[in-house]
Amino acid sequence: MEEFIRLAQIIFPAEQRVETWPTLDALLAAIDAVDVPKSGKTPLLRRDLPNLEFWVGRPVGFGRPQFKRYKADLRNQTQPLSSWVVPTFEAGEYEMDGSFVASTNQEGARVVAEIFGDRAFNYAKPLSLIRNLLQQATRPGDIVLDFFAGSATTGHAVLELNAEDGGQRSFILCSSSEATAKEPDKNLCSDVCAERMRRVIAGYRGRPGISGDFAYLQLDKIDPADAPFEADAAHAFQLLALQRFGVARALPPGPVRPLGRSGDCALLVCDTADLETVEALAVVAARDDIARLAVYSPRPKTLAEQLAARGIEANCYSLLDAVMHGPAAGGVR
Repeated sequence: MEEFIRLAQIIFPAEQRVETWPTLDALLAAIDAVDVPKSGKTPLLRRDLPNLEFWVGRPVGFGRPQFKRYKADLRNQTQPLSSWVVPTFEAGEYEMDGSFVASTNQEGARVVAEIFGDRAFNYAKPLSLIRNLLQQATRPGDIVLDFFAGSATTGHAVLELNAEDGGQRSFILCSSSEATAKEPDKNLCSDVCAERMRRVIAGYRGRPGISGDFAYLQLDKIDPADAPFEADAAHAFQLLALQRFGVARALPPGPVRPLGRSGDCALLVCDTADLETVEALAVVAARDDIARLAVYSPRPKTLAEQLAARGIEANCYSLLDAVMHGPAAGGVR
């Protein structure tokens, strides 16, 4: 213990006080005057405590020492840290390592109301709480996963934290429609969670937008036998984005959807193999920085023949294969 004190790892209360009440009446008077030890603003000695007489004649200390643990002393940097969440009305009363000030769900409701103009979601988590927890628990390049995203407070907090410390954290938010028999069209995932991210990035109510990219994906369950009929370019685009580049991307408009680049090769996804598509691909192929095309379409052989007739070098792949193989498919040839 002496060594901990020497290393300043024992934090003693700023005001050290010990009180002894000689009689029960004296103790009750102190309780009524709220002149007893507290946890935050909650008295630890109350009239309704059982065996209150136990504390009569005994020395009672106000405040208690805290043990400071340094992150450098942990066996690994991902070991959880103890966080002491200080409510806003008690800000300034604690000066211990790992503590931070966070508001209540009222802050969460207020932020949602600012973004949407009304209370679009009940019981939203306070933004300050999630941001501070992420500041303690993540590194600048981490991926944050929230299985129950609700109103997207976690995604909002990640963007704010990145803006604060220059980090490159990314996030995955999972949610459901939460439709009910009474409200069959209720879709919190798209109407609240995804929409909040769009507005935070674009800015809302006079606030500047926060830098970031965001893609909204809906999980569809397709029977393998139905894949040739139900799979479309939108499904293939996201699977290919994950496969080729390890990211989810917003689906661009138009018959030809640019997926990205692999050196001087442009990767594209097409809805059809008609004349409009061929013309759009010809425009891409004419760019000076593009040497060849890798194109996914529902009719790869037909498209390859039409492009070859124009002298355009392209490798054409089946849209169905992209959907069926998903992120495990092979690389661009």
